[in-house]
Amino acid sequence: MVEQAREQESRFTDQIWDWRNTVTDKFLGLFPRRTAEHLVNAQKEGLLAVRSMLDRGIDALEGDLKRVQDRPPRP
Repeated sequence: MVEQAREQESRFTDQIWDWRNTVTDKFLGLFPRRTAEHLVNAQKEGLLAVRSMLDRGIDALEGDLKRVQDRPPRP
């Protein structure tokens, strides 16, 4: 039963990716190649910026955790 659910999820995921790629190809096909490249690169840079902010947030939380672990126990 679990294996069947995984296969179904995998097929659904593949269908979503196929749909996404089809829509993306049609949309980017509306633009000249160089413009489409710039649009894709801009999206990538936006995601990298979000990743950078998430990494910074994770670093801050790791510092918080270290300070909590380093403090003396309560009496």
